[in-house]
Amino acid sequence: MKRIAGIAAALFAGAALAQTQGVTKNEIVIGSMQDLSGPIVAFSKQLKNGMEMRVAEINAQGGIHGRKLRLIIEDHGYDPKKAVLGAQKLVQRDKIFAMVGTIGTPTSLA
Repeated sequence: MKRIAGIAAALFAGAALAQTQGVTKNEIVIGSMQDLSGPIVAFSKQLKNGMEMRVAEINAQGGIHGRKLRLIIEDHGYDPKKAVLGAQKLVQRDKIFAMVGTIGTPTSLA
């Protein structure tokens, strides 16, 4: 367990030294693709609310190494084509650091 913690700390330290997309001195930008208008909307809205609450809790506690989290959520409507476009937007325009909490088999495979 200590070894895993050490490896994680080393990864964070390395990331802090490098210029990383979605990570600035004050902020870490994360993205998520969710179905907010399609057949699994009920589940996705709960996931979205939970993610937003956790991000708010982390930010209220000072963020991660002093950096606030910013969560950007794109709606794919359970459509693989929309999922690809949304993922491209998150990576290329919004410059996210990581994609998290993405649900839906066809949309994840796209």
